[in-house]
Amino acid sequence: MKKLSLFLFLLFGFLIFLRPASSELRLQQESKSSPPGIGDFINLSGLRQEGPDWRVIFQELGADKGHLRLSQSKWLMYFLHWRPLTEANKTISIAYVRNHLLNFWGQAMNFKLMDIDGEMEICGHKAYFTEGSFGNGAVYTRFIVWNCPETNRQFTADCNINLQRKTPRELLDLQRTITQTVCCQKDAPSPEVPAGLSQRYHSDKWNVSFFIPFSWLTTDFVSKEWFPLGMTALSGSLWTLLTDSLKRLELVWESHQGALSVDVFKHFMEECTAPFTFENVTSQIANWDMNSFQERSGIWTGEGTYEYHQKAQNQEAVSSFRCKGFLWKDNGTAYFLLASLIQVKEFWNIPNDLSPSDETFDRFIKGQVLPNIKIIPRMV
Repeated sequence: MKKLSLFLFLLFGFLIFLRPASSELRLQQESKSSPPGIGDFINLSGLRQEGPDWRVIFQELGADKGHLRLSQSKWLMYFLHWRPLTEANKTISIAYVRNHLLNFWGQAMNFKLMDIDGEMEICGHKAYFTEGSFGNGAVYTRFIVWNCPETNRQFTADCNINLQRKTPRELLDLQRTITQTVCCQKDAPSPEVPAGLSQRYHSDKWNVSFFIPFSWLTTDFVSKEWFPLGMTALSGSLWTLLTDSLKRLELVWESHQGALSVDVFKHFMEECTAPFTFENVTSQIANWDMNSFQERSGIWTGEGTYEYHQKAQNQEAVSSFRCKGFLWKDNGTAYFLLASLIQVKEFWNIPNDLSPSDETFDRFIKGQVLPNIKIIPRMV
């Protein structure tokens, strides 16, 4: 892309300001008595089994009033590029792939080769790979290249993870596994599909298919710079991104007399909009819209969206989130839980709706959040 700053801003997770915490926040101590610990409210070890990079980014812990904020951020991009076979590219080798990685994205990507190279097989074709990094090691990349004479195309699997966002290295290896499921020609033998790759991408138009996890999304990479006349079966790119790249949890509690209601629910939503600063970044929920309020067995729920604003170093990032709130009461204390997933609508100024599906959002709530909130009634 033409602008390195835009690429780095977005590839680094588009919430560029959240640097990984060097250690978990220490519990604050009140002047006269020790407050409850985070473990009294949330099973952090259980939460981290679903993703080790959950971090506590804000806490006020008290017996009668408190507020916890947690966040999990990871970022990756998996591209599959294909270009016509020519005299210049029909012979590939480790040296070719190394040069290919250094030059594919132009001068905007100042890659450093890691001297990790090898061979593998994709759809019956011999493939070569190499690895590199850029951004002072913030982004790690693996290129896997092979030729498909049957379709007169050269393929490049462009695998990337953002280490600055503490994206697990396993997700880079998973992209290698995804590449091994690529079918680049008709009548090719069906690949062996490993567990966890439950979603099949298939395009007759582009004559390609492969398998990805259920919460990932593959779309055309509609670049006017690369494809001014549009993609074709001989020249195109697909990109696969996460639909759950940023997760947030907020738990708020305070003494409360009287019955719970929609008004009390909205009061707690307003509590969640209070700005806070973490590592010199000021963050705040704004323009929230909650609806679908329901009450069952004393527990109120509501779903909606909000904007998440972050400011630092004269820059601002605004992201949209889908959220669900839970409100309940126990022994004179009202508790409010807000669980959220980011909704990405465009990337690199290219429309690309990465909003989580209902299934992805439901799995996040029921499979990851609720089982690890210790104080929420079990009937939820």
